[in-house]
Amino acid sequence: MWRGHTSAASASNVLRHYWLCYWELSKARLSALVVATSGAGYVLGSGSIVDIAGLCYTCTGTMMVAASANTLNQVFDVKNDAKMKRTMRRPLPSGRISPVHAAMWATSVGAAGTTLLACKANYLAAGLAASNLILYAFVYTPLKQIHHVNTWVGAVVGAIPPLLGNWAVAASEVSLNSMILPTALYFWQLSHFMALAYLCRDDYVAGGYRMLSFADPSGKITAWVLLRNCLYMLPLGLLAYKWGLTSGWFSFEASLLTTGLTIGVLSFVLDPTHKSARRMFHGSLLYLPALMAGLILHRLPNQ
Repeated sequence: MWRGHTSAASASNVLRHYWLCYWELSKARLSALVVATSGAGYVLGSGSIVDIAGLCYTCTGTMMVAASANTLNQVFDVKNDAKMKRTMRRPLPSGRISPVHAAMWATSVGAAGTTLLACKANYLAAGLAASNLILYAFVYTPLKQIHHVNTWVGAVVGAIPPLLGNWAVAASEVSLNSMILPTALYFWQLSHFMALAYLCRDDYVAGGYRMLSFADPSGKITAWVLLRNCLYMLPLGLLAYKWGLTSGWFSFEASLLTTGLTIGVLSFVLDPTHKSARRMFHGSLLYLPALMAGLILHRLPNQ
């Protein structure tokens, strides 16, 4: 009886260990953000009635593919992650799981997610998901060690999920209004992650990653790039209204949100310090969910 109890406890500990490893390898919070943007794209591409089952299938498949891409990213970056304070405790650098095991997990969950999208959404969505996985794992990941243009490539990867969601429901050509959320995500990511790269500059240097902040100790170049990206986002609310994606209320709300974010960036331009960069980074964390909530709240059914 005691031996059976011990075996059950041991099995439970093993399962818990691998579950936590898979959770961290998948970068669950980042994957959840990807799912949220994909789901928002699905809702925006829907008509008066949203197919809840289709939305769930799309979000589940997207989550699985995102988990696969994030895991492969860590498999390829294990040596670099071991040199950085913010990543050295991840499952692979800490030795809690082997690279081979992680690669097998990534392959299986990625294949399952792509298959789910192909069967329950459509081949367009599945193909876009698979292409995005390849772009993230096999282009963006090695590029991080070569050139700071990796941030722009990574922004493309992050902008695709809402388009995937839109294709999953529409299964047709890309319309102008379907590009509003991907465009907002593209420029938001550049602002968000460049602020993060500036805050973690020394860590990225230790890890061997080539970020814009690597050759910008003063922060002035980074600050001006952030400001330019915010200015690009200013007309998106008006375009969403003009192109029939949302009501006029969203145009007003989006303008207020982007103006607020731009003011935060301006403070970083005038005073490029860690304090102003952190304030701007936290502001960007609030901006995206507020923008997506406004899009969904004020959306007009896709005709």
